Order: sequence, then structure tokens, then C-alpha cells
Amino acid sequence: MAFTRKVLGQQEIVPGPVQPGQLPEPTEIACIEVTKIYDACSQRLCLDNIPPITFVPITTLTPTFGEITNIKISLVEPPGFVITPITERPGFARVEATFQVTFDVVINYPDGTTQTLPGNITTFSKDIVLYVPDPNVAIMKYEAMGEGLYGKVNVGVTTTVEVIIGVWIIIKSAVDVQLLVPSYGFCPTPAACEEFATDVCEIFYKKPFPTFEPPQMYQNP
Repeated sequence: MAFTRKVLGQQEIVPGPVQPGQLPEPTEIACIEVTKIYDACSQRLCLDNIPPITFVPITTLTPTFGEITNIKISLVEPPGFVITPITERPGFARVEATFQVTFDVVINYPDGTTQTLPGNITTFSKDIVLYVPDPNVAIMKYEAMGEGLYGKVNVGVTTTVEVIIGVWIIIKSAVDVQLLVPSYGFCPTPAACEEFATDVCEIFYKKPFPTFEPPQMYQNP
């Protein structure tokens, strides 16, 4: 489904890439309310200190590590983000936060059986410096992704699995502000939604018509 095009004079306006020098002239300057990002930083962490997870095998066969799934990263609230202005650096602040990582571990067995260990939890903390122009109205935001890096099952008196998880995280300081921006007016009414086809005849009617002519040989073998 493509965006509906808006015609301004001789030009068509549509969201998407713009070639250099082909940006149309705006029709107005609009005041909009947006969340403006004032500062941001990114980090990657290797969580290699997660305590071994104890589990009881479901068969007498020797278990092996399968994979780490359903990794979810969330901010621990309260306290959430703790912002402390840095007196000697006006506008900057110390930003502290603790994040929780939940994940499932899949265990494999030689006969093809699998066992899932759900809802495992670990945490990590961040203590960073960001430009936060007004801590009283600041909006702290974050984006985070996790990836299973390593796993190993240890069989003994108790059976455990060791795991290592990698995390990418971006932390941002933002404020809701009003901005003046060039505008092309309101977006046009979108085109009608495309219904998902479930009828085999409907799918058939949308297929391109095949050629009934054999291909021509354009050169001698």
C-alpha cells in the first residue's frame, strides 16, 4: 500500500526520498507540537555475569543448550530514570537507571525433545551523562534490543545452564516543544485499505495472464 499523492501546482507531494534540488516549495509555516530529542547516546553491553539457571531435565537423556528466546528489556519502575543536574556543567545531568532483561531458554535432548525454561530475569544499570536542558520537564526515552550470545548446559549433582546475552541500548533526553516547520498542508485522505484475500478465485483473478505462445529462438544453437 502506497501513500496517497497530493498535487500542489505541477508537483506531486508524497512521503519518501527526495532527490537533491527537487524539494518543493512549502505552502505554509506550521506550528507543531513534537517531542524534540536534545541528546542521545548508544552503548552495547555483554551480560556475562548472569547466574547459572538451575533446572530439572524432563528425560534421562543428556540435555544440551538450544537457544535464548523472547528477550525483552524494560525499565525498572520505580525509580525509573533518576536525573541529577551537574552543577559545574550547566544543562548536563547525571542519568541513572536500572533495566530488567527477561528471557526464555530452550534446552534440547538427543531424541528431539525440547524443554523451555521461561521467565528468567537479569538486570543491568546505566549511569551516564546527557544534556538535559530542563530536568523538571525532561522526557527520558530508550530503545533496547537483546541477542543470545552463548549458552552451555552443565550436568552434575544439579543441572544448570549458563547464558550470555548481548544488549544494544540507546538512551535519549527529550522535551515536548512547539516548533515552526515548513509545511505542505494537511495530508490527503489515504487510499482504501487492501483487504487480505482469502478466496481462491479472488487470488486467481489477480494473477498475471500467462502467455500461450512458445518462446521464439532468437539465435541459432
